[in-house]
Amino acid sequence: MAHYTGRPRFEWDEDGRIMTLLNRFAFVDKAQRVWSVPANVRVDGASIPKFAWSILGSPFVGRYRKASVVHDWYCDIRTREWKATHRMFYEAMRASKVSGAKARIMYAAVYYAGPRWDIVADYDGALAETVSAEAYSLEQSAVAKTEHLERPNVIIWQRQEVDEEAFLQMCDDFAKRCATIADVEAMIEDHMGATE
Repeated sequence: MAHYTGRPRFEWDEDGRIMTLLNRFAFVDKAQRVWSVPANVRVDGASIPKFAWSILGSPFVGRYRKASVVHDWYCDIRTREWKATHRMFYEAMRASKVSGAKARIMYAAVYYAGPRWDIVADYDGALAETVSAEAYSLEQSAVAKTEHLERPNVIIWQRQEVDEEAFLQMCDDFAKRCATIADVEAMIEDHMGATE
């Protein structure tokens, strides 16, 4: 069963827009894969498209706050494939007791307009070096300790133009007609265009 380990504590920065995680915590998905977030990470909810905030509220308000922090971190460091990262966000929201309907809409937003990157090797070594290797899960520590990591130029992909009105019109369908996140993905690709 998917669950969190540790209880995260947060502190708002002076600007009131960025939040700093004061202690390490992790999300363990249903496949028992650990998504660890180190202490002192600063997040701003930017991995969730801003147009979705108007639908469901800010990423730091409500039950999906912990899920948005884990999602932000993995969108920043890109040690795992983009689709797996977005799917983890859905699972983490459900573990946080976000309703299925609301979680599907939020998942639709990140799948439709959230960040993407080419491959798992698009690892953000510069960002990882700012955090001690001990803060990472075992898998990440091995990567973080690599001094000369060879990697291709990172290509981050996001939709340049987002049809917010079309997305808003489909939210009820995401909530009610889609039983799974695979249904959400298919509906987006059928009605809003290919995503890759």
